[in-house]
Parts: sequence; structure tokens; C-alpha cells
Amino acid sequence: LSSIIMLTALLILAFAASMAGGLTTAAEGVLERLGMARILSFRSGLLIAVALGSALPEAWRASPLAAAAAAAGALGLGWSLHRGHAEEHEGHELTHPHIHGDAATHLPSMVAALFAHSLIDGLNLGAMTLVGGPALLAVGTATSLHKLADGFTLTSLFPRTAHARGRVRALLVAGSLMTPFGAVLGREGVLSLGPVLTGLLLGFAGGSFLFVGASQIVPRLGRKRDIESAVAFAAGLAAMLLLSRLSGES
Repeated sequence: LSSIIMLTALLILAFAASMAGGLTTAAEGVLERLGMARILSFRSGLLIAVALGSALPEAWRASPLAAAAAAAGALGLGWSLHRGHAEEHEGHELTHPHIHGDAATHLPSMVAALFAHSLIDGLNLGAMTLVGGPALLAVGTATSLHKLADGFTLTSLFPRTAHARGRVRALLVAGSLMTPFGAVLGREGVLSLGPVLTGLLLGFAGGSFLFVGASQIVPRLGRKRDIESAVAFAAGLAAMLLLSRLSGES
């Protein structure tokens, strides 16, 4: 019951963050003031800690073969989609579009990719209900941090003078709902379809957390002067360790 309540609260937060990012003109300024590099580095620390400390061990316990295959698949998918684009994109997940040239021509595929990205976020979050506790809280927090940027990205694809405001807002609502929808699918899959699917879902979640976390932090740690990102990454790791310790003592 506590995991359901926590998941519901986190999904409401993720939906609100996505809507706020898409609807408020101040979103870009907020992201600039907070610093996307710091936000994503902190998020990387959370995700890597969850992957190594919770998601992958739980997946292995459920079904070692399925866990290994799913984690390898997530890492391979991330690598194949992001080959050659490491320096061009920041914060993009496994399904974010990498479109060059006339963006308007590729608008449907870009929107579809953002929807798929949000669905995968939800699947991963739903799968983490099996672990619950600090891991679920950390993944939900990390997801919500990125939803602000996702909402802003979606609405910024549409020139304000060329598209009806109502249509853009309807797309924003639909895109924001993809994460809760994916979470319901992920949770039901974990609970009802046995250890193999549990291993697959948690293995994919752990593999994608590793890829996203590493792809965002490794390039920054290689920059000698990017101390802020390193500190934010360490803070993310420390936050997850502290949550785990507090949970263990309670």
C-alpha cells in the first residue's frame, strides 16, 4: 500500500512538472538558473545508485537470464540511438529524437519520440514499485526533474503563430499522461506476469538508468573545470545512500 501511495504521489508530481514546463514561459529561465548540467548530474548520481544498488540486484534475483538480457538490450539501444551525438544533445533519453535539418518536416516523428520517451520513463518507474522505498522515491524524483524539461521541449517544437494553442496544449496533456500510463503498465506487468517479466522490466530499467546516468555524467567528469557537475553527481549518490540508510533504520 505504501508503494502505491508513493507511486501515485510521484506520478502526480511528474505530470505537474511536465505541464509546468510546457505551459509556463518562465520554464526556460528556471532551467537556466538551476543549470541543466547540475540538474542532470545530480539525476545521474541518483539513477546510477538505484541501478547498481536496487534495480539490477532485484532483477537478478527474479530471473538472472532475463535481467542480463534486458539490461544489455537497454544499454545497446541507448548506444545505437546516441552514436555520434554525444556532444550535440544534453538530457536526451533512450528515445529522444535526433533530427537534423528542417525540424517542421520531422515534427510528427519528434513528437512521437517524446511520447515514447515518456512511456519508457513510466514503465521504469512502475517496475520500481517492486523495490519500493528509497529506490522508488529516487527514481520518481529523478523522473520529475526531467519532466520539466520534457514539457518545455514538447511545446517549444511548435511555433506559437503557426499552430493552434488548444492543439498544442492537448498534445502536452497527452504527453504528460504517458508517464502515468507507462507506470500502470509497468506495475501491473511486475505484479501479474511472474519472475521472468519482473526480471525483464527491472533489468531494462537498471540498464537504462546506467546508460542515461553514465552518458550524462561521464563527458562532464572529463572536463577538468566542471567541478559543479562532479559535486552534483556526488550529491545524487550521497542522497540515495542516505535515503537507503534512513529506510533501513526505520
